[in-house]
Amino acid sequence: MGRVFARAIEAAGLSECQARALAGVGLDRPEIERLRRADLLLVAALADQVRAQFRGDEVRIVARSGLDEPNLAVFDAPAAEDGPTGADVLREIALLRLSTPAKHGVAVSIDALGLELAQTALLFGADVLFGDLAGKRTLPLLEGPAARRRELQGLIERSGRRPHFADDTTSPTGAERRS
Repeated sequence: MGRVFARAIEAAGLSECQARALAGVGLDRPEIERLRRADLLLVAALADQVRAQFRGDEVRIVARSGLDEPNLAVFDAPAAEDGPTGADVLREIALLRLSTPAKHGVAVSIDALGLELAQTALLFGADVLFGDLAGKRTLPLLEGPAARRRELQGLIERSGRRPHFADDTTSPTGAERRS
C-alpha cells in the first residue's frame, strides 16, 4: 500500500494490528473490536492488503454446493429484516478476513449480497464468490449459464482480479484437477 495508507494506519494507532494481520494470523477479539470502531476505509485497505499478500488476485467462483472446503470462511449475510447497511456488511466481511488465518479463503454469496455488493466485497478481503451459477434468473434469450459466467467474469475483471471458476478442468496453477 502507499504512503497515505501507511500514515493513516500509524495515525490511527493500528500499526500493531497491521503487523499481526500481515504475519498471517487471524486477529484476536480485542483487535477486531478496535477495528470495528476504526475508519471503514482503513479497515477495508488492511483487509485487502492481507488478501493480496496471502491469497493473490484470483477470485474463485463456486456453486453453493462447493462450499465444503475446510480452509474457507463463509460470510453469513444477515437477514434483510436485520437492516444492516451495505457499509455494515462490508465492514463485517473485512473483519472476517482479518480474524481468519490468511491461508483461508473468505467466501461471500452473490445471491445474498447482490452482484454490486459482492463485487465491492472483493475490495474488502473476499476472494471467493458463491451462488447460483446456472443463472436461473437470467432471461432465456441470454444463453442462461453461459451468460451468467460471462457476467461474473466481467464483474471480477473490472475489480482488477482474475476469475477462476471452480468447475474448470485446471487448477489455479494450471495443473489438471483430479476427481
